[in-house]
Amino acid sequence: MNTKTPVVSAKSAYESLAAAGFPKAYVTRLLPDWWDNALFKTSGGAIEFASILRQRLGVDVRFAQSGELEVTGANNHARFKRRSTTAERELHICATLGMALARLALYCARLPYAPLPNDPAALGEFIRASADKSTISFEVLLDFCWRRGVPVLFLKDLPRGSKRIAGMASQVDGRPVVVLGYQSSQDSRQLFVLAHELAHICLGHVTATGALIDEGLSAVTDALEGGGDLPSDREERQADAFALTLLRNGRASRLGEGARFASAAELAVAALAEGGSRGIDVGHLILSYAKEHDDWLTANQAFAYLPGSTNALALVRERFIANADLDRLTEENRSYLLSVQGF
Repeated sequence: MNTKTPVVSAKSAYESLAAAGFPKAYVTRLLPDWWDNALFKTSGGAIEFASILRQRLGVDVRFAQSGELEVTGANNHARFKRRSTTAERELHICATLGMALARLALYCARLPYAPLPNDPAALGEFIRASADKSTISFEVLLDFCWRRGVPVLFLKDLPRGSKRIAGMASQVDGRPVVVLGYQSSQDSRQLFVLAHELAHICLGHVTATGALIDEGLSAVTDALEGGGDLPSDREERQADAFALTLLRNGRASRLGEGARFASAAELAVAALAEGGSRGIDVGHLILSYAKEHDDWLTANQAFAYLPGSTNALALVRERFIANADLDRLTEENRSYLLSVQGF
């Protein structure tokens, strides 16, 4: 029987990775500092390289009969909610990287997962009571997720040209993780993304080991991306409805009974006044107004009157550092987990 010891050349390995969507420059940046391409000359080095790829890129790798490295995407358990203009394969990079992040994050999560109710009204009451807050803000929902053993991550570092996602709900052996990918530091925008992905988890849309990837979100944020053609399938409608019920405290979101505002200042003042009385995030009210009236210019200007409304990504970083036991990871994996999130 002719068995071959894996013999992988650096050139062929990086070519295989590039064909799978991971350019050499990106892969090199994520490799441990100690890695040397000379290690490809040994079978142990080739096997170690394959192990690093599985852990950090989330890809399946194997050795062909020739001993060369073959790279395939590990997306058997991923489902995609995408725009009609986006091919599924364009989102595979985010799917594999997101799952790799999720596995590492769960390995260093301090708290076990506590199951969540599948009723948004009941969940909202529980969140408000546990936080002693009348309004579910991004910070309140983020803290709640971590307390219930649901890590919330941000996927920042992607290969150049890769399609970005709004968010990703995933599970690894029954443990849920939310991966945010929406490129905005505005709290209210990330609030809806987080609520939507959490809804997928609560509603059982994600398998015990798998992921549901949202390229865009229809209820509030699709127009922010200039979209609007995202298919509105049953699961997306359910997640939207769940998220909106959760955030709106079972109340109407229309400001001034549907009136239009002449200026951003008037819109901000109305949102501040009505947000407090209704127990609804002020930024969410502004976004809802923009969606209703297709007036995103006024809405974006109104946020200038809300100090401290662009802390979302800083909060994700802060809560990750506070809630993850990074000492459980090797120094190399710890550095990777932080850098790919842009921390």
